[in-house]
Amino acid sequence: MRKPSLFFFSFLVLSGSFWACTKSGEETVKQAENDVFAIHDDVMPLLDDVMKMRKLVKARIVVLDSTKAAVSAASTLRIDEERDQAKRIVQNLTDADSLMMSWMDHYKNDTLAKLPSDDALRYLDQQKDLITDVKAKVNSSLKEAVQFLQKP
Repeated sequence: MRKPSLFFFSFLVLSGSFWACTKSGEETVKQAENDVFAIHDDVMPLLDDVMKMRKLVKARIVVLDSTKAAVSAASTLRIDEERDQAKRIVQNLTDADSLMMSWMDHYKNDTLAKLPSDDALRYLDQQKDLITDVKAKVNSSLKEAVQFLQKP
């Protein structure tokens, strides 16, 4: 019986190393993708709150507009300032919602598997930064709206 050559063993070791690196790269990409979607999954349910808060702040604007006609000139200035603040809050809520929708529209999940691991990890790192920014904007706009609505 012929003994396997050193070349054959080297080939097996190198092949095994290649497959191990590939699997590890795939696992790393999958974990990075899971990290991105964990943030997405935290933010997504908050969009219902964004819509509710936007509706409540808009309703407050209507109330401010209706009371403006029945108050003194000094009070009118305060109402105008509060109305401007409410409009900024509505805009911030709208922007946060738009950012989330834009992120979801532009996320390229289907092409991720076609990218080499290094490129996929760079892409996912960028996406993690973007979705983290979306999360921060959603949370800050909601906090701002809640504080505004709690004022007497």
